[in-house]
Amino acid sequence: MSLEEVIVEFHKLGIPEVKRREVELPTDLNQAIVVFGLRRTGKTHLLYQTMLDLMERGLPLERLFYINFEDNRLEGLTEKDLSEIVELYYKHNPDAELMYLFLDEVQNVPGWEKFVRRLLERKNARVFITGSSSKLLSKEIATSLRGRSMSFRLFPLSFREFLAFKGFELREPLIEPERGKIRRYLEEYIEYGGFPEVVGYSPLLKIRTLQEYLDLIIYRDLIERYGIEKTGAMKGLIRAITRNFARRTSIRKLHGMLSSLGLSLSRSKVYEYFSYLEDVGFVTPIRRFHFSEVESLRSIPKLYVADTGLPTVFGVKDIGHRMENMVAIELLRRKYYREPRLNVNYWMDSRGEVDFVVSLGFAVKELIQVSYDVEEPETKRREVDALLRASKALKCDNPTVITWDYEGVEIHRGRRIKFIPLWKWLLGA
Repeated sequence: MSLEEVIVEFHKLGIPEVKRREVELPTDLNQAIVVFGLRRTGKTHLLYQTMLDLMERGLPLERLFYINFEDNRLEGLTEKDLSEIVELYYKHNPDAELMYLFLDEVQNVPGWEKFVRRLLERKNARVFITGSSSKLLSKEIATSLRGRSMSFRLFPLSFREFLAFKGFELREPLIEPERGKIRRYLEEYIEYGGFPEVVGYSPLLKIRTLQEYLDLIIYRDLIERYGIEKTGAMKGLIRAITRNFARRTSIRKLHGMLSSLGLSLSRSKVYEYFSYLEDVGFVTPIRRFHFSEVESLRSIPKLYVADTGLPTVFGVKDIGHRMENMVAIELLRRKYYREPRLNVNYWMDSRGEVDFVVSLGFAVKELIQVSYDVEEPETKRREVDALLRASKALKCDNPTVITWDYEGVEIHRGRRIKFIPLWKWLLGA
C-alpha cells in the first residue's frame, strides 16, 4: 500500500473519540514537538487530542497528515520515501502555507531526522513526532535537529486522569459518597495502574493485557531494536527490577540476583540491559540528594517502575512500596508536564532516609515521606525523625508525610509536619 492510501484512509475514517490528558502540546512553534514514553501510555491519542484542538480552531482534517510508521503496510520505508509526504501534502492542500505532520513511531524509518530537519529549515511545517525510546530520539535529535525540538515525556494516567477515564467528575467540595468512590478507585489504580487501555477492563483482563504489554516491550522495543540475544536474561532482569521496585538497588545487586537465578550475564551486560529498560521508560532510577551532582550520580539509585500494574503481573503485593512508586511517578509527571526545572531525589544519612527531596536547582522545596500506617507509634517516630534530620540538614521548612488515610498537622520538636492521605495528594488537594 502506498503512503497516499494510508493518508487518505486516515482522512476517511476520521479521528477516533479521545479522552483528554493533562499535558497539552504547543502547536505554533517552528520546532519538532517530540512525545516519548513507554508503549501504551497514549502517545498516539495525545496526537489525536492535538489534532482535535487544531480542528476546533478552524483547521480542516485534510490539513492534518497522520502516519503511523508501525503500520506493517509501510514496512521498508526509507528517508527518500518520506519526501513523498511533502508532495502529497501539497497535492491535497495546494493553497496551504503550513504543513501539519503527525509522525507516529517515526524512529522505525532510518534517516527520519534528516527529513524533519529539512522541513524545519524551510519554516513551512509544524511537525509532531512520537517514539517509544527517549535516548534514541534525544540522541538523534541532539545531533541532527540542532536545538530545533521540544520533548514531552508521557506517563500512564495520573489519578486525576484515571478518575476522568472512569467517568468520575471531580467537583469540590467532595461529599462522603464521592470520597468513598475515590478511595475505591484508588485501590484499583494502585493495584492495576494507569495504562489507558486497561482502565475499563475486568481484573483478569487487566492482568492479561499488562502481560501482553510486557511481552511487547521485551520483544518489540528491546530484542528487535537492540538485537538482544539473551532473552531469558532480559526477562530475568525485568522480573528482578519489578520485584525490588522502590528500593535502593545497584547494578552489582541486580547482577547477583540474576546469577542466583542461574542466568549468566556479565556485569557490563547487566548495565547495558538496564540502560535499555531506562531508555524505553520501563524503569526510572532516582538518586540520592547531594549538593555535588557528581556525588549524586555516583550514588546507588532507588528504582521505580513506570506503572504500579506491572508488579501485580509478578504477584508483588507490597502496598507501602506501591504507594512510594506512585508518588515517585507523580512527582516525575509534574516535572515533565509542568515544571521542567524540578529535581527529584531521596535523602539518606546513617540512621535512615527520606523518600523524596523535591528541589528547584539547589533550593529544596519539599521533603516527602510515604508511609502506609503512620499511626503505628514506632513507624511514625522513625519517619518523623528522618524528616526532622533532613529538614535541618537541607534547611527545608516544608516536610510532608503521605499516608493511606491519616490526615492532620502535627508539631514535632518545634517543626510543623503535614500528614496527607495519598488520594488527596495525588489530586493536588
